[in-house]
Amino acid sequence: MKKFTLLFVVIFIFQSALYAQFEVTGSDDFGRLFDVTYDANVPNKVYALTLGNHIVVSEDNGASWDILYSLFIGQGASIRDLKLSPDGTALTFSAYLPNSSLNEIRIYDIATAAIVKSFPLPNRMDSAYVTSYDFYDGDTDILLVDTNFPVGMSTEGKTFYTADGGNNWNMIYYTNDHDTVFLNDVAISPNNPDKIFLTRGNGSTGVDGGLFVSEDAGQTWEEKLPGIILDPISFDPANHQHVLMGTGISFGGTVENLYKSIDGGENFNIVPITWTAGILDCINVIRFNENNPSQIIVLEENEIAISEDGGITWENFVYPDDDPQSYYYGLQASYNPQNSEEIFISANYVPLFSSDGGETLSWSKSPYFVSTGNIDMYLNGANANLYYGVQFGYVHRDLNTGTDTPYDIVPLNIFSNTPGQTQYADKVTPNRVYTFSSSFMGSSLRMSNDNGATESELLMIFANRLTAVATFPNAPQTILAAFGGFEPSETQLKRIDFSDINNISVTDITLPSLDYIHEILIDATGKIIMPVGIEVYSSMDGGATWTNNSSGLDVLGANDLIFDLQRDPLDNNRMALASSKGIFISEDGAENWMRKTTSLVFNVAFSTETEGAMMASTYSSEFSEFTLHYSTDGGETWASINNEQLLGIGSGSSAYLFGENSVTAFIGSFDLGLVEYTVDLNVAGIPDFGNGDKEIAIYPNPASKVLNISLKNSRVNRVTLYTLLGAKVLDSEDTSSVDISNLAVGTYLVRVLDSNRKLFFKKIVKQ
Repeated sequence: MKKFTLLFVVIFIFQSALYAQFEVTGSDDFGRLFDVTYDANVPNKVYALTLGNHIVVSEDNGASWDILYSLFIGQGASIRDLKLSPDGTALTFSAYLPNSSLNEIRIYDIATAAIVKSFPLPNRMDSAYVTSYDFYDGDTDILLVDTNFPVGMSTEGKTFYTADGGNNWNMIYYTNDHDTVFLNDVAISPNNPDKIFLTRGNGSTGVDGGLFVSEDAGQTWEEKLPGIILDPISFDPANHQHVLMGTGISFGGTVENLYKSIDGGENFNIVPITWTAGILDCINVIRFNENNPSQIIVLEENEIAISEDGGITWENFVYPDDDPQSYYYGLQASYNPQNSEEIFISANYVPLFSSDGGETLSWSKSPYFVSTGNIDMYLNGANANLYYGVQFGYVHRDLNTGTDTPYDIVPLNIFSNTPGQTQYADKVTPNRVYTFSSSFMGSSLRMSNDNGATESELLMIFANRLTAVATFPNAPQTILAAFGGFEPSETQLKRIDFSDINNISVTDITLPSLDYIHEILIDATGKIIMPVGIEVYSSMDGGATWTNNSSGLDVLGANDLIFDLQRDPLDNNRMALASSKGIFISEDGAENWMRKTTSLVFNVAFSTETEGAMMASTYSSEFSEFTLHYSTDGGETWASINNEQLLGIGSGSSAYLFGENSVTAFIGSFDLGLVEYTVDLNVAGIPDFGNGDKEIAIYPNPASKVLNISLKNSRVNRVTLYTLLGAKVLDSEDTSSVDISNLAVGTYLVRVLDSNRKLFFKKIVKQ
């Protein structure tokens, strides 16, 4: 297993120094990257997009990757359409947040590692989003962008052109004015900013296709190839009169062809290529090698066409099988400027690399994937097992050896509308794991005694989710399992005895009330404690009768919920619960509860090694961004690592591994895969510039007016100050002196990003 280390940060909470490490450590057998693009100047430097809000970069031709940029515009945001600017100095992309007015085009300057320009969409208030865009080669103030936006239950499209950096926009195309025909691609001629090309797709009125060409920046149009559904268009970088264009998805309405023009788009002829029949029969990408334009690659649905002589002759390489580990439906291609035989191809499933001009392909692996299901862990003695969800199955990791073994993985070409299989580690028996998968035909609860290598079905049930499972310590073949549905009233609690695996006994437990159960605790005496909705109940007789233990939880209302309940392994009387209204602590075995925090928290944990150390997570939701919380005094006070400090990751699952002076959070992120965030709680002083930390100095400290930042081998790119609770209070760019005179007296965390994209964190005191 390869480890992809991103960065090390220093975070100070209260009077202790917390040294934090952020690593992406998931298996690289599931990585998915898109829009893989070579840098124009730095050898073997490659950029790519995750399936979320991150741009990643490789300095070694894709062998390893680091996070370059995180998009912060809201939960569920993503980056799309990554391109290298014509002069090679910047990356351009579309910033997308569903159903919002925040969608725009951004320019990221590679040298300064900063966004230098943004183009908010002129119709952003319609919740518009970018479908395609193109900058003029000679001036990034000139931009052509096509947008779609919802109108009731349907969608409409508008296309805009700006020649002054977005200060003024002209709408040059509206689907309702053109037979409801949507655009597939837009382009500006590389040598004439007023010459615009629009390739047209399908409409709803019987009129489809065609190429619209304008010589006056979209004021008037001339149509070419009417009725032919077209998609990608590309210009020869050495001869802009040489234009190639391909047909798009037509559902049989258009004969698949590659078209060629040698007069700048005035006339087109069919390139004689024999295409292999597929399902969609469409051309998706046409790419010239910028450094050797005689090399051209065309990505079709199930084949790749390559020319080495400027398009005079072509060779096709067919991929007839829908193989999720090979080529299908190419989305992007990028030639290595230093080696014209090397090409990265971004396909529908995984990125592919070729070292022979595209003739053969290999899967380029990375650890960045979409986490599904959940994360759970077993820790006891010599056994240390982690189970994390991916591709609707899960991976078992032996934490002692680092070995990953996948189970129940669903291939990428199999569609699933479920949230993924969930897995729960038995907390009594090592290597035993329970898995739950749902379907329209019924759901299945299974058990494995070897981490998933073999398994037995315990129960078939009509339920949507397995929400909690716990083992009776004195009867390790007997469990309580809670199941949930769309409504609280669908909750079920069952006692399952599988001591005879061929004669499993299942008993329904009558609940004190019908509501969601997200945790079950059973101690050595058989006492059961569990949350039911917004209340906590206990039973001494296996669930025959229940006692309400909710004193102090009166603040929880009908719209609230308890998400987690945990017992301190170092003090059986101490318990904690996580809820929609914060963390509550009990010092008397759940008899009484005291509220310690007020904001939404989804899980909570006590250290197994150090008294007083605790950790909690707020998951990504409609109301929250993923955040980590720490306490070193038994939950009396808490500090947070906010979402920006966590590089904008989204997540709905986490688990914790405590050491004597540290804790590692294992996070199942929505686009970076498995993330580890480790915090060392050792009390330590602040390093000085000449005492082990020789790259940065921040002075004076304490300070009252101006804070100065000195970097040894780089310059300051961005400075951000946070309170110790994670709130951002100051942000400045390209300055080594920061005015802090308006800040309140207190202690702050300073985050410095230098010109080499390296991060530094320091604690300072404002007097």
